[in-house]
Amino acid sequence: MMALWFVISLTSCGTPRIIVKENSITPTLGLPQPNSIFIITKKNPNLNDSFLIGTITTKHNDYNGDCNLQQVKRAAEKEAKDIGGNLIFVTKHKLPNALFNPCHRIKGRIYSVPNPEAFENEILWSPNRKLKVSDFKGSTLGKLYVAATNTYFGYSTSVKSEENLVMVEVDTYFDCELSYFKNIKNQSLVLNHEQLHFDITELYARKFIQRLHQEIKSFEDLIKNVERIGNEVNKELLLKQEAYDKAVYSDLSQQTNWDEWTEVGLRALDIYKNKTISKPYKED
Repeated sequence: MMALWFVISLTSCGTPRIIVKENSITPTLGLPQPNSIFIITKKNPNLNDSFLIGTITTKHNDYNGDCNLQQVKRAAEKEAKDIGGNLIFVTKHKLPNALFNPCHRIKGRIYSVPNPEAFENEILWSPNRKLKVSDFKGSTLGKLYVAATNTYFGYSTSVKSEENLVMVEVDTYFDCELSYFKNIKNQSLVLNHEQLHFDITELYARKFIQRLHQEIKSFEDLIKNVERIGNEVNKELLLKQEAYDKAVYSDLSQQTNWDEWTEVGLRALDIYKNKTISKPYKED
């Protein structure tokens, strides 16, 4: 089973400026690997066995537009990793304000933690990161199914004024807190079924980007049609997820067919796997 959200945010942005202050005592765990798990959380974690290695503050030098929260997080992550951090505990998040500062701003503390997976609230889809039972952190109390997977895709936009480009970026997410997994014997079979829900969501995220490439010709087209296209693809996704559950619940042997269908679909849309599109912001 899966639940589905579709998240839309449309903002323009400049480049955030990051201020990092390091503590005098640095961790001995070494720098995080480039593809290792990195956590940004607003929940106050229990970090008794972790190193506080610094603080971080994001600012904004350019007041021409809103600062995309996703961009701010990515910039903060890069700076935190450079000093050996793999978790930022956000202590303050200021939302954009049209009068004073049209930018997302965050403050936080940078930690190096031995088990970052324990603090994950959501997981980005990756062909190299398969779901584990421990990723399902929702309560199973009173739940009908043996497992439930909450996945969604969403997009954000940013404007690169100097390059005269508006960028659309799409990501596919697994929500750890809203997904659950009961303690059962055939965990591997159920886990494969739930993983495919995640993979199907990624497939339709690529379909969404494919349609933007095919149908969006200008910035004006983007403003007028991106939400409509997103809603249409989202409806198709929901119907496909329901059809998948119905087919496999009635005949478990159908799981292999759905595995193959999804693999073929992802491979066919491999050209869109970066899930981005850019268009001129202003016509010459």
